[in-house]
Parts: sequence; structure tokens; C-alpha cells
Amino acid sequence: MSTIHRQPGSRDVVGHLLWSGGRYKGLIVAAVLAGALLGYGWAARQPTLYEGVSAMRVLSCPDPYFYQCLSVRDHAGRMRSSEVLQRAVTLSGGRISAVTLAQRLEVQITADPRLIKIRVVDSTPEGAAELANGVTLAYREVVIDQRHKGIQRLRSHMLSELKTSLASIDAELAGKPNNPGLRRQRNVLAAQLAQLEVPFYPAEAAVGVDRHLRREVAAVPEQPIQPRPGRMVTMAIGMLVGFLAAAVLAWWHTRRQGPRSQSSTPEQGPELPSPA
Repeated sequence: MSTIHRQPGSRDVVGHLLWSGGRYKGLIVAAVLAGALLGYGWAARQPTLYEGVSAMRVLSCPDPYFYQCLSVRDHAGRMRSSEVLQRAVTLSGGRISAVTLAQRLEVQITADPRLIKIRVVDSTPEGAAELANGVTLAYREVVIDQRHKGIQRLRSHMLSELKTSLASIDAELAGKPNNPGLRRQRNVLAAQLAQLEVPFYPAEAAVGVDRHLRREVAAVPEQPIQPRPGRMVTMAIGMLVGFLAAAVLAWWHTRRQGPRSQSSTPEQGPELPSPA
């Protein structure tokens, strides 16, 4: 009668895997240790980074002289300008360059159509908050300077026109000294000229800016954003990867060598007595 073979079942597969693991346990242990070391080394090489998050809220323009009435998107774009970055670096003590700050900076327009988020990463929590606050403070100062200069230019232009008009009226009054209409016009122009000749200081420009832009100060972050998993977690992942790789290699190697010796001979059925 032909030989009867048993079909390998799930128990045989599990047994084969366990036997392979026992035979190559040294390889598996070495792979697990190597995976742990690689995971720890990878985690150790990752720099610790903290993220400071400040914000700028854009409100309505306070007066017609405020020529920086920009959209939220325009404000967000100007926060990354070289002038703002350089001033932020100066406010933060100059410990990094403007180029480095630009690489660490993220300016994000949020779902709130008037709110801009400023995110800056640094190796210390205090440094991250300081840089994030430095960007919003620097932008406020830049806008104040721009507004002050813009109003000064406008005032200079108005002063020039008023002086020209006043000179013209004085020339007419020379010929008509008792004209009441010319006298009233001259008094109005003289009053306007006196108002414009009063110095306009940056602090006055800041009042309008603070009505238009409102800073939200960044808090010192408590937890780093990188590396996210702890070193123990990374080591555990490395150990698992090493174990799986070694187990697959051991199974594949023993499979190439063929079945185990105790199961190499196929099971046969009972022998029939020979015919008489």
C-alpha cells in the first residue's frame, strides 16, 4: 500500500518556529541587543526642541493716517521680512542669526480670520518663548516706525502747502489789510499750521498701532516637541525590530536546511502480511 503522509498543521509551523528560535537563540539575543542600541543611539542623536507660540490679532484700522491697513495675509508675510527678523534677533540678545531664526520660524494664519500664530523652536523652553515673543514685538516696533515716518511725511507735505497758502493770503492782505474774509482765512490757516508744527513722537504713533494690532504673549513651554517618544520607547521599538528580523532569518535558514531529523522520515501505515 502506498505511504500515508500527514499534512503539516498550525502546530507544526509553531513548533518549527520555536525550534528555530531555540537553535538560533544567540543570534536573536544579539539582534535584540543591537536593535536596542540602535534605538537608543537614534534617540540620543535627536536634538531636544521646544516650541514657543505667540500670536498677533489684527483689528480694524484706527484712523485714516494709519497707512498700514493691510490684510491678515499681508501682515503674516511681512512678519518674515528681514527687517523684522533682524530686530527680533536684537531683542533676543543676538544669540542666533536672522537666517537661523527664519529657519526656525513658522507664521500661520489660523481658522480665526484675524489671528496669526507665530511658532519658533529652540533648544530651551525659555529661548523658544523669548524668540516667539521677540518676533511679535519686533513686528510691532517696525510697524510703529513705518507709521511714524509715514505720518511725518504727510505732515511735512501739509506744512509746505499751508505755508504756501499763508504766504499767498499775506500778499493779498498787504493790498487789502482791512478785508475781513482774508483775515478769517489767515487765522484758520495759522491755527492749522501751529498744530502741525507740534512734534509728532513715535509714542503717539504706537497708540494707533496698538489699536490695530494686539500681541498675545507666548508662555514658556513645559514639554519638548522633539523627540516625541522617550528613549525607552525608541529602545523597545529597536528591540522588537531586531527580534523580528532575527526570527525571520532563523526560520528562513532552517527552512533551507530541510526538515528536522526526527521528522525527516515520513510516517507509514501498518504493514500488511505477505501472502502465503
